[in-house]
Order: sequence, then structure tokens, then C-alpha cells
Amino acid sequence: MARHVFLTGPPGVGKTTLIQKASEALKSSGAPVDGFYTEEVRQGGRRIGFDIVTLSGMRGPLSRVGSVPLPGKRECRVGQYVVDLMSFEQLALPVLRNVTRENRNHLLQDIVTCVQSSSK
Repeated sequence: MARHVFLTGPPGVGKTTLIQKASEALKSSGAPVDGFYTEEVRQGGRRIGFDIVTLSGMRGPLSRVGSVPLPGKRECRVGQYVVDLMSFEQLALPVLRNVTRENRNHLLQDIVTCVQSSSK
């Protein structure tokens, strides 16, 4: 039986910390773990965006406040954030494509509700 967990909550309650600790516990028990989570990026005490972090240790920008997209690239915005589609496609999509019947129970994703965060 497949199990999927969606973790939601207001900013700062520990969603990312829980994902990090749960994935480490699963890894140390020998369970195959694959997935990604997002982590906020701060500068001068202010949130300026989010990075995407894979459970294999790769990291890249997911979004930034007011970033300017590369020339000729389509802009994708979520509230005040410009999403780095190339980074998402390089880091998150391979993880999602690797979901099989055998490993789908171990796919961890931290669903960050940046739409809610940016609308406050």
C-alpha cells in the first residue's frame, strides 16, 4: 500500500527540519530514500527566495524575489517570486521521473506554500 505524506503549515514551524530528520533516519535504517525539499534563502534577515535541495545533496535556486529571468526565457512568477524553471527541471524533475512502484513510498517532498507566504 502506497503512503504519501503532505506536510503543510505556516512558515517557521519546522516542516523542512522534519523532512531533513525523517530522511536521515530512513537513510540510516537502510531504506532507499529519494526526493527533494525546499529551503528558504535569507539575506540581511529577510527572505529573498527558496533553494531546492535533493536528498542526494544537490542544490540550486528555486525562486528569488524580483529576480529577472534570462533574456529570451519565459518568466514564471508565484507571488513576488520569480521561479528558476531550469533549476527546477534539472533538480526536481529527475527525482519525480524516477518514481517507480518500488520506491514511491520513499519519495519525500516538502511542499512549501510560497503562494500563501507571499500573499500575507
